[in-house]
Amino acid sequence: MAGISNKIYIRADANFNIGMGHIMRCLSVADSLQAKKMDVSFVMAGEDAMPLVKERGFKAKVLGTDYTNLEDEISIWSPEKGSRVIVDTYYVTEDYLRSFQSKLGEDGNLIFIDDLGKFAYPVDMLINYNAFCKYIDYESLYRNADLPVPKIVMGVEYTPLRQMFRNIPKRVQNRDVKNVLVSTGGSDMLHIALKLVEYLKSIEPDFVFHILLGRMNPDGESIKKSAGNGIVVHENVTDMRSLILSCDIAVSAAGSTVYEISACGVPMITYVVADNQILGAKALVDLGLAVDCGDFREEQSPGAAIVNAVKDLASDYKKRVHMGDRMQQLIDGMGADRLSEAIVYSTKC
Repeated sequence: MAGISNKIYIRADANFNIGMGHIMRCLSVADSLQAKKMDVSFVMAGEDAMPLVKERGFKAKVLGTDYTNLEDEISIWSPEKGSRVIVDTYYVTEDYLRSFQSKLGEDGNLIFIDDLGKFAYPVDMLINYNAFCKYIDYESLYRNADLPVPKIVMGVEYTPLRQMFRNIPKRVQNRDVKNVLVSTGGSDMLHIALKLVEYLKSIEPDFVFHILLGRMNPDGESIKKSAGNGIVVHENVTDMRSLILSCDIAVSAAGSTVYEISACGVPMITYVVADNQILGAKALVDLGLAVDCGDFREEQSPGAAIVNAVKDLASDYKKRVHMGDRMQQLIDGMGADRLSEAIVYSTKC
């Protein structure tokens, strides 16, 4: 163990096209790693997430490269020998991951956070905490690739949430639904929030809709002008826990926010805006954590679809109670600590 460094690099990106999900979950893991006296720094292709990373107190290196072409950066940066590198991006290639093996040396560890199960990743540790991880047959992937199977850390109990979502008391559901939270992610490329607001302005909504405005939402000003008449806009929210808990139903794309909502036990409606969310939405329904509102890349009227789904769920008190109980049984907010523990004490297989 003497050759192992306490240095950990996190290679992740955020921008308008891919949103903030990768960076946000890595920040949760980074917070827990730092509490364990690890020296954590971020490496990113672009500057979009730099303010957030610095705000959380972490060092960061910006490579100035194309986030979709990782192999271009192989010659640009190198981790410290014996350190750990956590990679969290959908654009990994086998050659890119293999390039770290010689850089890290025998004592180093390469860790990959996976959502897709695209191929057999040449890494030392593979993490998949998603609700749909059971649908990915990693054993077959590695058997067919003739690669050693890495240590696999898998299951929703490893979901890396922020500290504010730890051990939230059991929720008591309100019989009458009054407040509905709507989260459309960091960038909202399909303009779901704007379309919902425009639809709400054309009707008399039965509920107050709380629109969570992402940092990169291109429609922010238009949405804020629509506040009132059953619409409340929230931006730069620092206490997400209190906002979620103040609502009776939450609506979210099938991304990382669904796990924060689950920790709070707020009955949830989810929808799809990208291919990598299809399995997630299915798994959330299968586990009893959400009802599905559809694929909004195909839905012509997402505003109407959201409102109708909210009405249906609001009318079924027993379903909301069961859903909230199930959520908090599976997600307790301690996943980041479990992950950081596995990372700190990881060794090569």
